[in-house]
Amino acid sequence: MVLATRVVTAASGVVFVVLTARHLGPAGRGEIAIAFTIAYATANLSSLGTTTSGPIRLLAPNDPVGTNDVLSLTICLIPVQVVLAAGVVCVLSWATLHLAPYFVLSVIGLGVATMMFRSATAMLYGLRRYRTVMLAETGLAVVEVVALALLFFGDRLTATSAVLVMAVGMAACAVWLVWQPGVIERNGKRLVFIHWRSLLADGISPMVGGLMFFIAVRIDRLMLAIVAGTGSAGIYTVALAIPETLRILPMAVGQVIAARGRSGIDSASTVKRNGLIALLGHFVVLTVGAAIGWALLPHVFGEGFKQARNILVVVTAAEAVLSVHVMNQALLFGFGRPRSIGVPGAVGGLVVILLDLALIPRWGIHGAAWASLVGYVVLSSTSVWWTARDLGSRGTQ
Repeated sequence: MVLATRVVTAASGVVFVVLTARHLGPAGRGEIAIAFTIAYATANLSSLGTTTSGPIRLLAPNDPVGTNDVLSLTICLIPVQVVLAAGVVCVLSWATLHLAPYFVLSVIGLGVATMMFRSATAMLYGLRRYRTVMLAETGLAVVEVVALALLFFGDRLTATSAVLVMAVGMAACAVWLVWQPGVIERNGKRLVFIHWRSLLADGISPMVGGLMFFIAVRIDRLMLAIVAGTGSAGIYTVALAIPETLRILPMAVGQVIAARGRSGIDSASTVKRNGLIALLGHFVVLTVGAAIGWALLPHVFGEGFKQARNILVVVTAAEAVLSVHVMNQALLFGFGRPRSIGVPGAVGGLVVILLDLALIPRWGIHGAAWASLVGYVVLSSTSVWWTARDLGSRGTQ
């Protein structure tokens, strides 16, 4: 069910990219990439790691932390997200990008909706309500694709309208998820604010690592837009569409094996074996995907994106290396190591950021691609070493 959910989300994402790319061109596609970069980066920071610490607590048998604790803390953090998203997008617009006022407002709305949606799905996954999440994301995908198609054929599809459609859809889906029976505890249980402290303490490391990881994965788009224009960012985004879409495979499998390990269903050896099998299968899928993508890319997205072919092999290789980090993060989650989860992402993410700063101004999209590959090698190597050290030092068999 988790894989099916991610496939539906990925498919709708591909439709979103194709429609906006063909209609808006590289510049418009680049603006949308900037919007999602700001939204996800600020949502990762303002949630303070509760999208990781919450599910870990909810999955653990007899843990005192409940859904009301996670939900109430998330609601209290929403104003932080508003201020943070507004500050980032306004500073960038004023300094370099000169974005339209309505587009700025749509980015702020997307940031809030992204935080709500990520928190709601994380909480439902912590309850192992996979079917509910699948239904919600399927409905969300259908509504968004229909809305985008209507805008496209009505010649009203702009970067602002596309971002607003995504924002409204995610916010509505988040509310629907939380309102499902059994999610909110209605037994009169009082909030215990000390549980907030536990969630925040366990969430700091995942938040720092996750933020650094996200910046490492996404900052290249923002830098390309600043250094070479939004058109370069749009071309680079299209090159990444195939490998990033296929990331659903290790993420889905990693999420499930982590949840089964955390719940005590599978042993440590089973979790590790399944993770290795998933990685090998993912490498094969990436190879096939890159070959198909190279042949079809200009026909699907348009001739204006033909340059994306030049870096497709490099970014696909980078994605294969990155999947090793994804699977090791699943191991730390499954064995209940929230305070170790963020360490590899912080170290490796910093390396990727430094490489982006050094290579992108000189070589543009080619520099971004090679910075990702070299940086992800460091990131995944750090992740493998740290995971083995942490689990070995605590006697995990």
